[in-house]
Amino acid sequence: MAVVLCRRSRFNPLPFMTREQLQVREFMLRAGQECPLKPKIPSKEVRELRVKLIAEELIELALAYNVNLVIVAGGVHVKAGEETGCNLVEAYDATLDLEVVVRGNGVAMGVDPEPGWEEVHRSNMTKFIDGFRREDGKWVKGPSYSPANLGPILEAQK
Repeated sequence: MAVVLCRRSRFNPLPFMTREQLQVREFMLRAGQECPLKPKIPSKEVRELRVKLIAEELIELALAYNVNLVIVAGGVHVKAGEETGCNLVEAYDATLDLEVVVRGNGVAMGVDPEPGWEEVHRSNMTKFIDGFRREDGKWVKGPSYSPANLGPILEAQK
């Protein structure tokens, strides 16, 4: 991921932000949304907005992929229809919109995602030590799995 080196400004109060973070932050500030500079749990209204935005874009992706999506307490159920019912342009648009709203969630929380991303990647790679692939394709953790240690990363950002 490219890093944009910019002077401090109201859109980029940190010395190093990725281009994508900077663009999402700019949009959110122009939209009047909260963009704290330190990690925090957003207000009830912001939490509801962030989850709603992510869900709406996920629904758009499911529709573009012709996938029936049901989210219930305790799980997600999906059933794909025929490929002829898919729309590549709409799937691409939904994928990019999902990236924007998920990055926006990080901005709304005031977190720098990069060090957390690296730690989650490290953790995910430990699944391959002695994990296994389920029938649906998901890789399951084995006994050697090492969970992501995100607490110290958040503390360092405060």
